[in-house]
Amino acid sequence: MAQMFPSIGEKRPKMPVFTIEDCPSCSTKTKRAFKLGDYVYKEGGECAKCHSKTLITMVFAELIQVK
Repeated sequence: MAQMFPSIGEKRPKMPVFTIEDCPSCSTKTKRAFKLGDYVYKEGGECAKCHSKTLITMVFAELIQVK
C-alpha cells in the first residue's frame, strides 16, 4: 500500500503548480505557471488569439518524475 504522506526526514517531491485560462469567446485554453493570487473564476489576462479577457478555470500541480 502506498504512503500518502512522507515520513519524517523524507524529502517531498517537487510539484510545480500551473494555471489554466479559458477564453469564453474563442474557447482557447492556455496553460501557464501559477502566479501568487491566482484562483478559479478570477479574470485572467488577454487571449492571444482574439484579445478578449480570459477566465481562470483550473489551478493544479504536477508531480515531477525522477528517473
